[in-house]
Amino acid sequence: MSTTTAVPEARILKPLRRGAPRWLAWAGYGAVVLVVLIFAVSSSAFLTPGNISATLNQAAVFAVAGFGLAVVIITGGDDVVNGGIDLSVGAVAGLAGTVAAVAAGTGMQPPSAIALALLMSVAAGIINGSAVAIGLRPLLATLAMMGIAGSLNLVISGNVKVPLTGTTFEWLRDGRVAGLPVAVAVMLLAFAVVGLAMTRTTWGIRSYAVGQNPTAARVAGLNPVRYVFVSYIISAALAGVAGILLASRLSSAVPGLGDQILLDIVLVAFMSVVFSRRLVVSLGGTLVAALFVAALTNGFTLLGVASQWVGAAKGVLILVVLAVVAVRGRGTAR
Repeated sequence: MSTTTAVPEARILKPLRRGAPRWLAWAGYGAVVLVVLIFAVSSSAFLTPGNISATLNQAAVFAVAGFGLAVVIITGGDDVVNGGIDLSVGAVAGLAGTVAAVAAGTGMQPPSAIALALLMSVAAGIINGSAVAIGLRPLLATLAMMGIAGSLNLVISGNVKVPLTGTTFEWLRDGRVAGLPVAVAVMLLAFAVVGLAMTRTTWGIRSYAVGQNPTAARVAGLNPVRYVFVSYIISAALAGVAGILLASRLSSAVPGLGDQILLDIVLVAFMSVVFSRRLVVSLGGTLVAALFVAALTNGFTLLGVASQWVGAAKGVLILVVLAVVAVRGRGTAR
């Protein structure tokens, strides 16, 4: 005779204890302050209003796309190989910018061009989510989508820079909302909407449960596949928004630029771990990490550091963050 023990959903949704030391979170904030002080002392231009505005606009692109990637990681788990990951975010962002630029160049009204770009982004998310839902590893499925989106970008743009003109795009570049650059306002709006959805709705809370323990979530009656599928749509949609902000800031869509910002997006999403009290990927941590990475990139540029060294520094940061995740995971397992 067998018996089935019901597991209350509240128990499934209870946050797991993590094993990394708490001081790591404070060390992350300390590093931000230290880097800002170093750049402020080293370059008189670093804290000027114009440079701060440029840094915030750059951070907005990383943050908006990073929020989407964070949702995928939260829902799928932060195991890079078997958990949630979306390597196509950069390519999808680049494709969205190109689609908007080409559509606007053919005479389509900017709102319609933006809608078309976001529609293509969502389509990429549906394909990613479907591929993962049928059992493909997220790492490989989204890598394939990265190649598809990158190739489409080259085909649509003809592998040349496409000018992006129109009052709407100029407003996205130069306009202000409540005294803030439009891109920064979009970043804060995305943070508020996604943050509230993840922490104040049943869907968001269950997404955390699915990411922490999908087996237990199934026992509680949840369908992990459904939540994972939706997470990839959210990621692609936000990548599309980030791509439009980036193209508007540059007044053009540049082929291959999306692939270049992939490292930054992955970095800000995973680096959010060190800005979280529980040392997990979080939206608040992603916002702080985006500001840090943008400040780091901007500061190095002002100091004349070659771009290849900046990329190397970001790669080292990713390794450090993944090491923190690994240490935390071992502590949880014990």
